[in-house]
Amino acid sequence: MDKIEVCNKVADKLFATEHAVDEAMVRASQFLESMVEARRELNLSAVAGEVATTRTAETIAALAEARRAVMSAHAALQNLQRKIGVDDELITHAMGKGTNEGDVVGMTAAPGLRIAASQ
Repeated sequence: MDKIEVCNKVADKLFATEHAVDEAMVRASQFLESMVEARRELNLSAVAGEVATTRTAETIAALAEARRAVMSAHAALQNLQRKIGVDDELITHAMGKGTNEGDVVGMTAAPGLRIAASQ
């Protein structure tokens, strides 16, 4: 297996991880919203379910921190990729192949950053 194929395998897992963390944040936010709505519909006081609400908010904050860590790993991997001589434009990933999301992950959002996925 050549460098590009190896890098693509890692990139696929990276993008899947980024997507999974984003999805977890969305689902946790929806869960928090449903708890607040349920409390209101049942005319319960703000203290009802407060521990669960707080813990879910803490979960969302932890997921945001996880997202930052994955983004940092992404940047570190991109630096390593350059050191081993693999050009950004050669790295593709499974998400978005054949769609307008793009097959190539060389589209830059800012210097040194690449667009992982768009929705």
